[in-house]
Amino acid sequence: MAKPGASRTSTVPAGRTERRASVLPQHALNARGLRSRERLKAAAREVLNTQGYRNLRVQDITARAGVATGLFYRYFHDLREIVGEVARDFFAELLHEVKPVTEYEHRYDWIFATVGDVVRRFADNAGILACLFGLSGDYEEFDQIWKENAHKWNLQVAEFLQRELGCDTAQARRMGYVLGAMTEGVVYQALIRRTEDLLEMGSKPDDIADLLAVMWYRAIFFEDPPVARLRPSGRRLIGAGPRTTAAVRRRGTDADPARVVRRKRS
Repeated sequence: MAKPGASRTSTVPAGRTERRASVLPQHALNARGLRSRERLKAAAREVLNTQGYRNLRVQDITARAGVATGLFYRYFHDLREIVGEVARDFFAELLHEVKPVTEYEHRYDWIFATVGDVVRRFADNAGILACLFGLSGDYEEFDQIWKENAHKWNLQVAEFLQRELGCDTAQARRMGYVLGAMTEGVVYQALIRRTEDLLEMGSKPDDIADLLAVMWYRAIFFEDPPVARLRPSGRRLIGAGPRTTAAVRRRGTDADPARVVRRKRS
């Protein structure tokens, strides 16, 4: 349905402003222009994470960046364009941080580090999470950004699964997609919806990472992760109390299943 006063022949998607011919393409910018553009993006990320997309205004972004409001339209057509770039930059950082499992002493360490990085980054950028996950049904470009990058992350998970389980590529990818979907749901429910059932198990980002990592490990290897590798909230999840943890420590690292697995794999 057309908005009151809008032209019936308008081809502008709902919620988007007319494209401005005055916007300068990046390749035409000098060093100063590129710095101004990046400063606006950094300001947009900060305001988005504090106010949310629904309350985001160009004036707030330019005020945070310390530039005149009109300068925004020299570099960006509208809010959706700058938020889209901010989201793509965020995912580029996230995907870059996924390290190969060979850099970790135990496979559980890779799982915890990988899901923990996701949880912590989204906890620090809740506005991006709420925008892309919560508004994907309203804005097609946000939905596309999420799907493209979630797919790339899932493929990185699949590489880990293929190495650790020895399964074929198709099988590893199917499992990676399911684990990725589980992670999306838990992160959104814990950080945005603040679902009490999840937060009872721990409300800090590392607690949420513990929950995901333990459940991943159980789903992949059909056993609990080694107690010695778990944080307190992870030990509570598998029912390992202080006595169990103390006993593992007294036996030393030679009795630690993580060390044994590492020696076998090497």
